[in-house]
Amino acid sequence: MSDRVVEAIAAVVLVSCMAASGLVSRAIGRQRQDLGLVVSMEGTRGMPPHVALATAAAGTFRGLAVDVLWARAEGLQDRGEFFEAQTLARWITALQPRFPRVWAFQAWNLAYNVSVCSREPSERWEWVNRGIDLLRREGIPLNPRDANLPNELGWIYFHKIGGRTDREHAYYKARLVREFRELLGDLTGGLTSDEAVVRFRRIVDAADGVGALRSHPDAAAALGVMAAHGAEPNEAFLRMLGNAVLYDASLDTRLVAGRALPTGTNADLLAAILGDERVSRAVFDVIVPCLQKQTLVERYGMSPEFMLRLMETYGPLDWGHAHAHGIYWSERGIALSREGSHRERFNELTVVRTRLANLQYLMRSGRLEFDPLSDRLDLLPDPRFIDAYERGMQEAVQMIQSQEGLSAADFGRADVNDLLGGYESFLEQATVFAYLYGDEAQAAHCYGKLVTLAEDSGRGSQPLYTEGLEGFVALRLAAVMDIDLANMRQFLDAMVQRAMLDGLAKGRLDTFNRFLRLAFTMYDRRYGVSVQGSRHVAKEAELPPFPEVVAASYESAMRQESTPILMRARIWSWTPEALRKRTWPRIGDLLRAQASAAELNPERAFPAPPEEKGSDTDEVSEGDGSPS
Repeated sequence: MSDRVVEAIAAVVLVSCMAASGLVSRAIGRQRQDLGLVVSMEGTRGMPPHVALATAAAGTFRGLAVDVLWARAEGLQDRGEFFEAQTLARWITALQPRFPRVWAFQAWNLAYNVSVCSREPSERWEWVNRGIDLLRREGIPLNPRDANLPNELGWIYFHKIGGRTDREHAYYKARLVREFRELLGDLTGGLTSDEAVVRFRRIVDAADGVGALRSHPDAAAALGVMAAHGAEPNEAFLRMLGNAVLYDASLDTRLVAGRALPTGTNADLLAAILGDERVSRAVFDVIVPCLQKQTLVERYGMSPEFMLRLMETYGPLDWGHAHAHGIYWSERGIALSREGSHRERFNELTVVRTRLANLQYLMRSGRLEFDPLSDRLDLLPDPRFIDAYERGMQEAVQMIQSQEGLSAADFGRADVNDLLGGYESFLEQATVFAYLYGDEAQAAHCYGKLVTLAEDSGRGSQPLYTEGLEGFVALRLAAVMDIDLANMRQFLDAMVQRAMLDGLAKGRLDTFNRFLRLAFTMYDRRYGVSVQGSRHVAKEAELPPFPEVVAASYESAMRQESTPILMRARIWSWTPEALRKRTWPRIGDLLRAQASAAELNPERAFPAPPEEKGSDTDEVSEGDGSPS
């Protein structure tokens, strides 16, 4: 009798457990679905074939296989066997594509470890690009709700390409700029923030796909012209056209060879497009924006609408700049984090700090001057991003002070003090760059904030904050360039050379003149030449008049063979006429001889200044040496 009772009780317990397990199983299933851990046959749609096949075939053994392979891959990584670890990681992503950590592992391994095994810059860039593409085209699309993967991609742009830790970072930057200049052209150079937004909006508003173009009468005619010349409306056509535009605007190309088309240009097609106004308008206003939009979405996995919103928020982002991509992907990550239910696992504070660092780098180097002939890339300060940094700081403070707060992962909620450490450094840089690049009102605004911070902390009597705006900029430049202000000639030489390299070499006469103004400010304070009859030192201790000092420094810099002859030709092409006349008799023959030795056309590279009757005028006055 007792056995039957035990059996009955056991049967009841068994049935109860089975019922409970069914309920728990459904709850666990829903949770796995919410976390994106379930890959059904339906979920394999859109996956690469090898991923879909491995996912379906391995069945319930996937988890065990992934655990074994992951442990093995980490061991290989620790021993520096990066290629073997990469192979295993690839198998893991095929078996379990919803495992974000392995996608991040793979991308990091390619960009940081495998890339440095090569000595060739082009090979290193290919490995870095593979890491980027792995996340951009596979990892992120297969894990669309994961907030960490976009942040990982943003970090590669910020640190690996935008930073200086890799010896080939300059090569990476130039390749990225060329890639996006061919694709988008220069959408921000010389424009206000609003003008750049309007220009990019043409891409956002373009047709979705080439098929939609055939209903446009002018576009249909242009497509017919393209077909007659063997061209398809695709990315290859877009890049061919973009490359031709790049070379057409190239100063280096004009200095070396006059007007020339790059190798691979379909010259007949280009002539046909430019020779018919209706076709040209259809190509550049309708077909090109459509192809740009399609390429951004399909090749780069980027949303033109989201790119436009970021430009409206932060300013004229140049998408050839690594830090613009850093902002794009980190913003994607933080948006996903704040929508998710597990924010405590994601360090939002790190992403916000990276956003501010990206904006600070854009302020320091956000204006890109690129020449395709020599892959010359100049990263110039862009004061347009000063306001963007301020807006980013305000938004971060609002996020911290909001009810939701800002997650710092294991460190709890972020605090406003976590963001204020670098603010004074930002203001110092902003003051200098805004002044040198033409926005004196913005420079004065930032300098006023610096003076207030210094006074609040008891440092208001320091020379940095009592010498006025121009004095502050001159002192900060001297400190950055490690110049002893007691050695006035050294300071003036350095200022003239910076005026040449940061101003004339880049076609910025305003920057050239501002460096000369700074040089004259310090010269005048030492010698008191701006007021007639005023002298601060004995005449025998003075330097020559300021125009003569400028000319001597200019001549010295132009004679330096360590400076590439093509760069000196660019400097010469932008040098004010009066300074060219003053220095030509002493350096003209030398420059032309060096140009000939470098197989440049000497008359094109260094044209002689025109001869004029009458007295010379200079960009600086002969009487008192002050800038005109």
